Amino acid sequence: MAAHASGQPGWRRHAWLVPAALVAVLIGLLCWGAWVYGYDPAWFTGSRAWWLPALETNQDWTMLAAMALLAASLSAYWWPRRRQQLPIGLISVVVMVLTAATLGLASYIPCRGRVSTTGVVFWILQLYVGQPPNIYQSVQPETAKALACGGAPPLALQLGQIAGLGATLIGAIAFGAVLWRQPLGRLQSRFARDATIVTGLSSLTIPLLKQLTETARSPRAIIVIEPEEDHALLEEARLTGARVVIGDPSSTHLLRPIICTWRGCALNHLYALRDNVQDNERIIDAATGILRRYQAVPDRHPHLVALIDDPRHADHWRGTHSGTSSVWFEDALSSAEATARGVVSRVLRAQPRHLLVCGDSTLTVAILLELARRAWEQAELVKAAAIGRAADPATPPPSDEPSLLPLDRIALLDLRAPDIKREYLASAPKATLESLPAVVAHPVRWHDLLLKTLDAMDPAQARQTAVIITESPPGSGVHEAGRVARLHPETPVFVLALAGAGMDGAIFDLLHPFEHGLLDEGEVPEDTWTRVARHWHECYRLSHPLPAGHPQSPARLPWPELDPFLKQDNILELRSILSAVAACGRQWAPVHLVPPGSVIELSEGDLDGIAIAEHTRWQQRRLAAGRPGEFVVPWAELPDHMRDGIRSHLVSQLAQLEDVGFVPIVPAGGPPGAARYERVGLVRASQLSEPLAWTTHAGEQMHGFAGDWHVVDDKGNMRTVSDPDFQASHEPAGDGRWRRIGVYRAWQVEQAVVIRTKEGKATAQQGDWVVEAPTGERWPVRNEQFGWSYRPTPGQPRRPEPPDQAIAPAATSSSTAPTISS
Repeated sequence: MAAHASGQPGWRRHAWLVPAALVAVLIGLLCWGAWVYGYDPAWFTGSRAWWLPALETNQDWTMLAAMALLAASLSAYWWPRRRQQLPIGLISVVVMVLTAATLGLASYIPCRGRVSTTGVVFWILQLYVGQPPNIYQSVQPETAKALACGGAPPLALQLGQIAGLGATLIGAIAFGAVLWRQPLGRLQSRFARDATIVTGLSSLTIPLLKQLTETARSPRAIIVIEPEEDHALLEEARLTGARVVIGDPSSTHLLRPIICTWRGCALNHLYALRDNVQDNERIIDAATGILRRYQAVPDRHPHLVALIDDPRHADHWRGTHSGTSSVWFEDALSSAEATARGVVSRVLRAQPRHLLVCGDSTLTVAILLELARRAWEQAELVKAAAIGRAADPATPPPSDEPSLLPLDRIALLDLRAPDIKREYLASAPKATLESLPAVVAHPVRWHDLLLKTLDAMDPAQARQTAVIITESPPGSGVHEAGRVARLHPETPVFVLALAGAGMDGAIFDLLHPFEHGLLDEGEVPEDTWTRVARHWHECYRLSHPLPAGHPQSPARLPWPELDPFLKQDNILELRSILSAVAACGRQWAPVHLVPPGSVIELSEGDLDGIAIAEHTRWQQRRLAAGRPGEFVVPWAELPDHMRDGIRSHLVSQLAQLEDVGFVPIVPAGGPPGAARYERVGLVRASQLSEPLAWTTHAGEQMHGFAGDWHVVDDKGNMRTVSDPDFQASHEPAGDGRWRRIGVYRAWQVEQAVVIRTKEGKATAQQGDWVVEAPTGERWPVRNEQFGWSYRPTPGQPRRPEPPDQAIAPAATSSSTAPTISS
């Protein structure tokens, strides 16, 4: 059982018996030789046995063999048990003390003469302080009987002296290690070459810590920082083999020598896993404060991960902390999200066509979001594979040809099912929602309807149906799940169980209990940014296939088979793009938190700058690694088609980031040059009873909807405005006229940008203005029109003079000159 629990084959745990038996035989032989030699020093010369020379007092090889076998037996005993944190120092001391005592007794008893037993014991004790009595040399043979113990000490005594002094030294070192454990742990941490820091010990985080130590290059590369010296799980953390440092994990004084050693930045991951989110944020802030002083390391990308158990909070935190640095990544870890990944993977392996999700908990929405993400990823891979086949029909299809998820129908069974569906629709990005079949909500008690629903299916349909029960508190749905699994043994049933009751497989029929955790099917979960980088790579290799034997074919391998250098390069590419976008004055944000009609797309100049920055990083890293190539040249030396391809690929990468929920926005309030302006003027307006299509002065097609307002100013410019926005920005002036009111922020653009307004995409040309409403909505206004429809508020700087440029021609689809202004 012990061998199985430790994950080691039984023979490894018992291999120490072989060298231990050999060293026992050798020590026994040495003791026997010392005993005979003590009574008859001429014994060696009088015997002709072939093995006797091995016991002579001047034989170094016998001593070395005995010490080597002793060290081998101790090492073989400790190695398969090293993660159990056995007191190997104490075990070594005990073995060496007993060895020294045995060898000393066998050597001294023949020489005791009239010395008391206490005297002999004193002789033995002197072995442990390195000052053994010179019994053999001090005896002067005067008679035949006095010849006993004459001559050089036997090998047994020589080995006993080494074992005794060694036991004392090892004991002193072990005692000092315990006494100075904390300072020693901190000192060792300073020399870590590749450190992963973990803070926060709990029943939820210990499995993650164990997996980190098992998959790390060395368990000692994992450093646990715990402020409580008497924490109940501290010893269990030590049993994993990780280094444990006692101290405040948010202290820069403690973190700095661990993160940045004398070799440079050593941090790989930092997991802030304390129960309190504010504590985790303080730890992350302390780490970023240290990393901010250093430039980006080409081959290192520290990941700073904060435990935020609420998936809603985790999603928001992740979005607002992305792309903040070119040195590190920040990510949030949620047990609901990690559990959802594992459950969805197990469910999809069953290839169901129908899915019934029962219960109301944060895990329910997390599972729906994960399903949508998986469906989108597979759809993108299928699309990429189709592009690759069209580009090169002669190249055989990949062995891992992607396919769409088999799901045709997803149903929610719970009294709160409509609200669960609403939250799911409000949380998932539009692209992922469109990839998953529509979710049907049934506001019923799932305990009453689940079995009836399955009973009403024909056997073939029931076999193609899977059930997920996420009822909270954990374990409350196990009873009903067991009944469903027993009555429908061919239907997979996955149920949230109590902690410790989860299993990798089915316990009977197809009942699969699972539990909350931070692991993804027993593995360290893939962080958000590695997942994005992996998907980018898979889409690129499928859309750009190469024939077998091509020099570039190693770069087209699937992610698990990819060279670590190339795998890391994909992650660094993502970091480069995120930070380059942020350097353009943008802020990454979750899509569902962005106000409608407020997104300003990156300009052509921004895209060129980001593409150049990423290519320069890519080129410099390859040159530093000694990997030159045809296109490993500065941006200016690339052929036009390569520059166009890099830029086009960047656009697709940004689109995929937005599809999974991350969009770069101009921060609320606009760039630093934005100011407050008061709206002036009168307009005529009428409410639409049907949709209206119209065009901007640049010819862009826009759309108004029934209930919106059709607004025309005194210059004949028109637009449509939604009813809530119109009511907030206009007041009646009589005779069908409305006065424009309100103070809005605005700024002039230096290069053309596209704004995604509520009515459609509209372009602000160079010199035009972008206006931001208090709700966050934005729209472009021509420079000429801005001059008479807005005026600076008191205390604001005057509007800059208009640039000397031609005004774009007015649209010709109307008798007036339409624009986006209200």
